[in-house]
Amino acid sequence: MSHRRSTARFLAAGCLLITLFFFVVPFHGAQAQTSQTPELFYNEIQTVYLTNLERRKANLPPLRWNRELSEAARGFAQDVVTNLPAGYCGHTDSQGRNPGARMRDAGFTNLGMWAENAVCGYATPSSAVRAWMESPSHRANILGSDFREIGVGYARDASGRGYVVQDLTVDKLFAPVIIDDEAPSTTTPEVGLYIYNQVTSDGVTGMGETLEIMISNTPDFANASWQPYSAEVDWQLEPGEGWRTVYVKARDRLGRTTVVHDSIYLGPELSQEQITFAGASQVESGFTLETVDVAGWSQVQFSLGWILDDSDPTFQLHTGKGERVDDPAAIGGTALRMDGNSPVAYASGWAGTPLSGVPMTAYFRLKAGANSGEQEVARLTVRNQSKEYGPLILRAADFNAPGEYQEFAIAFDFSGSSDLVTFEFERSGAVEIYADAVTLYATPAAATAPLQWQAPGGYQRSRGVVARLLDGAGAFSAPIEVYPDTGQLIVTGGNAPAKPRLDVTPQAIWLDVQTDEQPAMATVTVACQECAIAQWQASSDESWMALMASEDTLEIRCKTDGLEEGFYYGQIVVSVPGMDELEPVTVEVTLAVGGLDKLLPHKVYLPAVTQ
Repeated sequence: MSHRRSTARFLAAGCLLITLFFFVVPFHGAQAQTSQTPELFYNEIQTVYLTNLERRKANLPPLRWNRELSEAARGFAQDVVTNLPAGYCGHTDSQGRNPGARMRDAGFTNLGMWAENAVCGYATPSSAVRAWMESPSHRANILGSDFREIGVGYARDASGRGYVVQDLTVDKLFAPVIIDDEAPSTTTPEVGLYIYNQVTSDGVTGMGETLEIMISNTPDFANASWQPYSAEVDWQLEPGEGWRTVYVKARDRLGRTTVVHDSIYLGPELSQEQITFAGASQVESGFTLETVDVAGWSQVQFSLGWILDDSDPTFQLHTGKGERVDDPAAIGGTALRMDGNSPVAYASGWAGTPLSGVPMTAYFRLKAGANSGEQEVARLTVRNQSKEYGPLILRAADFNAPGEYQEFAIAFDFSGSSDLVTFEFERSGAVEIYADAVTLYATPAAATAPLQWQAPGGYQRSRGVVARLLDGAGAFSAPIEVYPDTGQLIVTGGNAPAKPRLDVTPQAIWLDVQTDEQPAMATVTVACQECAIAQWQASSDESWMALMASEDTLEIRCKTDGLEEGFYYGQIVVSVPGMDELEPVTVEVTLAVGGLDKLLPHKVYLPAVTQ
């Protein structure tokens, strides 16, 4: 009874402050856990659960248990008991820090609005939550509708002096999933999930409203399928006994994804010794892949769904004729059509983000109304106030097919320059161009294991990871989803890089003419497959051969005037300037002047074939 009175007597007032800022922190792996007794650790997670039950009574969503917030709360509680005078009751620690500073220092890098409740003495979880709910200011903190995550810290010394701290906040870039209101354990595999919707924001690093979700008991989402978003979902855990984890992938209109998870113990009893922070949410600044098998690609680069779409408010048509049109093949279902009837058309979008100052690659996604001919049709440029990358000049023939979206890469680095980056589409010919989007990827890394990747700005957390594979010669793969929780990046042989090759058909030509006939003619088909440069050339040292090249055809004309009867032998060399990795292809040409019947009077017999 006296203990309860002491708890009520020393109940500290809550503290609420709005703090918004950009995050820039160094890479840090898993933090060392602040030491805690199993009993007090269990009290911490039980207090989280009881807090969520109070929120549910008020028709509010539950809060996700978070490691960094728990470390901040626990560190403060232990600091009070160890370093501050007996009877202290407040929110400032021995270093003079307030709750927000402690949360940031513990690694919660994207701290938004925060609040802290404290019990200035030891209290059981039920006593602490009841006391807070009976205090208007503390109750307002617990029932704050803006909060999404929670941490609780307990401390008690040998003399019995204790302190209980509860930290609440929101990371607007994080939309967690919560199993059974953060109950420490369950005796049945049938559980309830609460899945937060994404807080929306524009720009390259933004996210849209969650439209679809995918749920799985495994981190690779094997056999999972998309379903419409719902905040409350019933789910079946894997049967058996032990810790069970549920993974949720969400995506927005542009296909940007987030991946979150929560864990719960399935079984008749959870011992205090089995509790760790493994089931808590955590602020990651990157990830490590222990297995990398990418079927021959030499490099990999990652993106956290960084997209500048034509629907973004900064993406505008500045000159020329055009309009935004519906297009099912475009990212997000729309594209900016740049009419080919006006002299030129120019569109651009800009981004001012924490990605500035980081070496990256921009992949411009667009399509052309025609892909025949060598005429220039478009120019792509990345620039800011002091630097320009490009323009990358595109010809009609650079597109694989008319009316199909294709991506073109420009590497850029704005280190030390303005934070404002502009991505420009210019239709520079008479062909209609559709500008869809620009996706950004970080600096390529060697595709070898172990591969440790740090996100620009030191913040990765729940954003879905997408990879592109590179071969070092300009070729790149389509986007590939990566699931860091599996610790693997494996690409099957079917996704191996399509190596550039020069296809020339045929590679041996025989021509038979009379001396008084017109020049002998033959045609060779030439195609540079998977080539970063589509322009090829052909040459010969023989004066009796004339070559005429078009888009994919080489026409050979052999001049017979002045040639005596007999055989003439020559070679044509087909090559691609600027692509030293491609071996030139030689076409052997044999010209018989005077007729083969006269030059080769003997009969030629073919070998017999028996089946």
